[in-house]
Amino acid sequence: MHRFRGDTQRAVGDPHRLGRDGEPLMRPAYEPGDLALIYLAGTYRCPAVVEVVAPPAFDVEQRRWGWRTPVRTVAEVELERAPWLEDIGVPRISVGRQSRLRLRPEQFLAGARLIGA
Repeated sequence: MHRFRGDTQRAVGDPHRLGRDGEPLMRPAYEPGDLALIYLAGTYRCPAVVEVVAPPAFDVEQRRWGWRTPVRTVAEVELERAPWLEDIGVPRISVGRQSRLRLRPEQFLAGARLIGA
């Protein structure tokens, strides 16, 4: 998940591409009930754990982050206190230009523990 707003709207955004028929591609695979660790690109930090509360929906008004997924924040810390990727066992190079990265259970649990979830 690439975009996160922990405000009243509480949603994450994911990138998309449009197919030849104009339909959106790259639908996120997560489902309601899934837990996710939020990574903020460029910071190398993970400041929140969220629960997906509804399926991803495509928002045609969004130029770049068309897939929007409603979430509930389970735990959140200030960015300055958020765990680094290395703290959870994820090398910085592995995120590269990825918008999503599947974590091993122990990586997710390390991040959730450090955030206080």
